[in-house]
Amino acid sequence: MRGVALAVAIVLIATASSDGEVRQIRLCADPSNLPFSSRDATEPGFEVEIARAIAEAVGAEFSVHWYPTAREILTLRQLYEGRCDLLMGMPLTSRFTDDKPRLLFTAPYYVMRQVVVSPTVGGVRSFDDLRGKLVGVQAMTLSDQLVYDRGYNRKVYLKPDEVFTALVTGEVDAVVMESAFAGRFLRKNPGFRAIAIGDPQRDLEIVAAVRKADVELKEAVDRALQQLRAKNLPDILSRYGLVLAQAGPSAVALSAEMRSARSTYLTQCSQCHGTDAKGTPVAANLLTFKGTEDDFLRIVRNGRPGTAMTPWRGLIADDDIRNIARYVKGLSAGL
Repeated sequence: MRGVALAVAIVLIATASSDGEVRQIRLCADPSNLPFSSRDATEPGFEVEIARAIAEAVGAEFSVHWYPTAREILTLRQLYEGRCDLLMGMPLTSRFTDDKPRLLFTAPYYVMRQVVVSPTVGGVRSFDDLRGKLVGVQAMTLSDQLVYDRGYNRKVYLKPDEVFTALVTGEVDAVVMESAFAGRFLRKNPGFRAIAIGDPQRDLEIVAAVRKADVELKEAVDRALQQLRAKNLPDILSRYGLVLAQAGPSAVALSAEMRSARSTYLTQCSQCHGTDAKGTPVAANLLTFKGTEDDFLRIVRNGRPGTAMTPWRGLIADDDIRNIARYVKGLSAGL
């Protein structure tokens, strides 16, 4: 009887009318999985925004069934049992799709790439530049496997945020990460940049999944994606930094003194002045500093009474302060 009741329920909440018109799209999404999805209306995640744009393009009502997606089999069950109609974030590879005969897969809406993230000034210029450096990776990911296969020295972390914190604090020299996570980090930390790793075999086309019976929905989603591809999709991906997570101009190699200055700046100064030195509500934009190197040294040593700038005399050596001034000058020059 439970099976019959479930079948009836699925029929009652079908997404397409008898004439094939899609009237409702319910997305399965994780309530706390940025940059992909979030229950926060101010930052819902790019996959939620894309799904909403698809629904608008086909003229369907849109809603979200929130469900933690850490376990694949339980997440797919939400779709199989009719609690939602659309599941985003599926890799279009035979290894993933071949054992899922109950699903149909849409056209891709973006490509997940592996990228190297490092500081804008003095960062790496290519994947090959990671030789001899300490590289941060997330455990059990394609990025982890890629760095391991190359024999590079790597430090493994459990979560993407932990990997990027290690980069900001100078615990690692660079990070190899999936472009979606890298894009979000770059959007919030403009003192860093990404270089795409040119390895098409590791690029993943990402698609959405629907139940095999929902042929009309699959076709409607494909038409909508084609319609959205020119402007809407790039706009959404750009808001979440995925456009930033691509190859940029070659970085200038830093001397040992400048590498040390960068490390000191990131660990001691960036909390107030920002990783890009453009300032925060509590600290000045260092890129607009018009004084001399001696002026910079004096201010850092003595602080500025009445502001959040405390004295650093005895905490950072004078030569190191001068090197920080030169490092900041390099940031302002865009090196």
